[in-house]
Amino acid sequence: MFVFQETVMLESEKFAIAAHLHVHLRRINGRVTDVEWMVKSPDYAREIIRVARTETHPDLLRLADKLEAALQPPMPTPRVQAVPPARPAFVASQSGPASGFPTPGADSAALRKRYVGTLR
Repeated sequence: MFVFQETVMLESEKFAIAAHLHVHLRRINGRVTDVEWMVKSPDYAREIIRVARTETHPDLLRLADKLEAALQPPMPTPRVQAVPPARPAFVASQSGPASGFPTPGADSAALRKRYVGTLR
């Protein structure tokens, strides 16, 4: 049996990556970006990633890759879950029920004595 475990990146982590990319783009080529819109709009973020990849600066390329990975929907990771062992089917005992409840057709005098005897 497979259970899918998803890894979800928090909005604050996406915002931090977008902010770092904004600062590097501003320092390297003077481009001003909207960090909040970068996190909210995947189309805008893809365009900023494309612009960042036109530069040869290694930090811009690294941050563009990080932002692109953050924008991807989480991929389910298959994880094997241990399946509990199957229980055997219920088998009725021949000597009577283990619960203490009477079986149909049992001696009523013995049952009354037992019932009263267990209350005291």
